[in-house]
Amino acid sequence: MSQSRSESGTATGVRDAFLAQAGFCERLGSPLTALLCRVLADGVDSTNELERSILAWRGDPSPCADSLPLRLAGALHALVRAGRVPALAALYPPHPLADPPRLLAAVRSALGENGAFVREFLRHPPQTNEVGRAAPLVAGWLEIAARTGYPLSLFELGASAGLNVIADRYAYRFGDTPWRSDTPGSGARAGSAEVMVACGWSGPLPPLDAPLLIHSRRGCDRHPLDVTDLSQCERLKAYVWADQRERLERLDAAIGAMQTAPIRVEACDAQQWLASVLPSASEPYVTRVVFHSIFWSYLAPAAQEQITAYVTRIAAEASMERPLAWLRLELLGRDQPAALRLTLWPGGADELLARVHPHGAWVHWGE
Repeated sequence: MSQSRSESGTATGVRDAFLAQAGFCERLGSPLTALLCRVLADGVDSTNELERSILAWRGDPSPCADSLPLRLAGALHALVRAGRVPALAALYPPHPLADPPRLLAAVRSALGENGAFVREFLRHPPQTNEVGRAAPLVAGWLEIAARTGYPLSLFELGASAGLNVIADRYAYRFGDTPWRSDTPGSGARAGSAEVMVACGWSGPLPPLDAPLLIHSRRGCDRHPLDVTDLSQCERLKAYVWADQRERLERLDAAIGAMQTAPIRVEACDAQQWLASVLPSASEPYVTRVVFHSIFWSYLAPAAQEQITAYVTRIAAEASMERPLAWLRLELLGRDQPAALRLTLWPGGADELLARVHPHGAWVHWGE
């Protein structure tokens, strides 16, 4: 082991963050990223400036805060995809999983030769915009449409590149049951690849015959990605774990669907954005839907409280003609799946709709 007994608490916290992320990756089916995080937890040392800065991370490096391990894994994947680190690329798919010493040597060489690139990459939080989560989100939209009977105005918080705010354009397979929206303009666009989102499904199906009509769609993110910019598309792809080809292929197809009919994601803090857009969107016989996925834990407690208080205040004005829904797909906690929850006003009962794999690979609908 390269760390010393006198190492600072900050460095120890960084190593713990890499080990925690390794555990998540193992459970979510990415042996390469799990191994990468484990060798970094043990192998990063203070012999060069970049590695010293990693060990001295200013902030919370843990997976549910700054996500330093995913930032660094993304930087390395970006270098591999760009063809800048042949020795490391030889240890990435489709090649077999490398032995730890060889992987660590290649990683440290890549870091040493690309310090400026890695430093810049680490400045930005991960942007996965996981398209697999579209399946439970669309199921939630169907549930809302079935209950209200109205078109939906969508407002996504933490939308990244906006790929899930256009989820009605994709085709789905809920277990063995296929579904796609019959809304005019939905589905694959001319010249774009079909986006198929398949997931394991248990429990009753959502109301697939509900009239899912999208009245409008908007999204915000503090650091949105623009899929018309190829460099930003590459950043988005770099955050997908390199040994999960199905996720990468699905992301490629979703980017293509967005590029044919782009939706601009607005650069703004979620609480400020909601306050500016939600009241003016109140129309009769339209359901406003605030939604987000694997977003809440990245907010400071004060921001969470502000958003909750604001949505609750606006909800007090909801009526049968102007309903409001809050759909949340968020992690339940460490070593647990995500929960899809719905609050619909008037009424305001908080319901658990489903338990969900964090990447949407399976959904258990119902309690």
